[in-house]
Parts: sequence; C-alpha cells; structure tokens
Amino acid sequence: MTHEANRSGWAARIYVSGVADVIGPLRGSPRLHWTQQAAQKEAETWATEMGLGQINWESADEQTVVGRTPGHTVVLRSILLPSGHPEGEMP
Repeated sequence: MTHEANRSGWAARIYVSGVADVIGPLRGSPRLHWTQQAAQKEAETWATEMGLGQINWESADEQTVVGRTPGHTVVLRSILLPSGHPEGEMP
C-alpha cells in the first residue's frame, strides 16, 4: 500500500456528557484537518468560546483522542481519506 493510500484527516466533535437526550455533537469540524494537533486546537478554541475551561486529553488508540471537561466530552478522530480519485474525475 502506498503512502497516498494511507493518508488520513482528523475531525473534532464536542458532546454534552451525561444528558440522555443529546444524540449528536454540539459542534463539529466542518472540514478535516491534516494533523491531530490542528483538530485539537480547533476543539480547544471551541472550549474557550463556550467557557468550558481546559480540556484534559487522553489517547484512546492511534485513531482516537478523547478530551474531557466538566459536562462535556471531546472526540478527535482520524479517518483514512478515500483511495483513488473522486467519482467522475479522471487521473
């Protein structure tokens, strides 16, 4: 497999913790980031804007980082980019 086939992007999502009726993120990345650090910075900006305080980060695995603040959970997730070319595009 080539390096190009293994390229990934990172997205951030922030959720309310402990509220049964919340089924999706309060905020999420509108575009993938090339690095985990860039997605983390985006989430930390949200936390500051929302007055949530500092996020305490821990790595769940190679593709997932979880951050916690009182009442909120942040998930950073890496996903492989599609291989090949977008549908309808020729190389």
